[in-house]
Amino acid sequence: MKKSINNPHDKFFKSFILDKQNAIDFLKTFLPRHLSEALDFDSISIENVSFISESLSEVFSDAVFKCKIKENDVYISILIEHKSYPDKFLAVQLLKYLSNAYSLQLKKENKLELVVPLVYYHGKDNWKYKPISKIIEGIPDFLKDYVPDFDTVFVNLNTLSESELNNINNLLLVSALYMQKYSVEPELLKAKIVDIISFLENTLSGNKGNFIRNVFVYFNELVEIDLDELKNIINVLPLKEKKEIMTTYQLIKQEGIKEGIKEGIKEGIKKGFEKSITRLFQKGFDVVQIADIMELSPIKIEEILRKNNLMS
Repeated sequence: MKKSINNPHDKFFKSFILDKQNAIDFLKTFLPRHLSEALDFDSISIENVSFISESLSEVFSDAVFKCKIKENDVYISILIEHKSYPDKFLAVQLLKYLSNAYSLQLKKENKLELVVPLVYYHGKDNWKYKPISKIIEGIPDFLKDYVPDFDTVFVNLNTLSESELNNINNLLLVSALYMQKYSVEPELLKAKIVDIISFLENTLSGNKGNFIRNVFVYFNELVEIDLDELKNIINVLPLKEKKEIMTTYQLIKQEGIKEGIKEGIKEGIKKGFEKSITRLFQKGFDVVQIADIMELSPIKIEEILRKNNLMS
């Protein structure tokens, strides 16, 4: 992936989807049956590539897989929707994504392979995806052939019931989807955390230990809860499991405090640095002089000055 992920929802999603078996089970669950049955999942690979352009980085992140259908390679792009609220013009953004995906293929390999987009949405509001042909209204029949239309798999986690999720055989995947389904309702997530832990304890996945930690890192970012409250919530679990969870969560809390202190120091240094640049400019130093003093490029100095409304 070419961009770092700062969104906690993205981080958590990628912590489980970039595991080969989880990816296979996710795709088998959510791809249309005719497509899922045609794919040779034994050939699936996680691609170290992103088709996200700079202009779309605020809208999506992606996890890209390659799989064979008969003798042909096909890209399956899982696009994690960032806004977590309905966007009428999602199809237009997908058109830009696909255009970039095919352009990058031509640059790299000088050939094209099919890209199948799957949009993953876990927001609270209901959302029904509309293709471009439904967005542009009143198109006469003789113009419809000019509409850039394509099929998209749209997964709306909000519309899936617990019973539907429970039908997925991969318990690690079930626990992850529960976490994201209730990520927008912290109090409900608290009430569901015992169920989520139970799924994890029953999974045979070799990645279980790492994933339990990822669950609680994510939980810590979503929910305001102290150790005593968590202890009360998980009191119904066996003693061994309770001890492991409390130890894990305590370590995460400590790491979070340390990271917060580091970030605070960094932010303080950054603000002081920018203040020095703005003061020099206000005292009559020009951009080249400030760049020389601060050992930065003139472009960076101009960027900081514009950010502080001192240059147009």
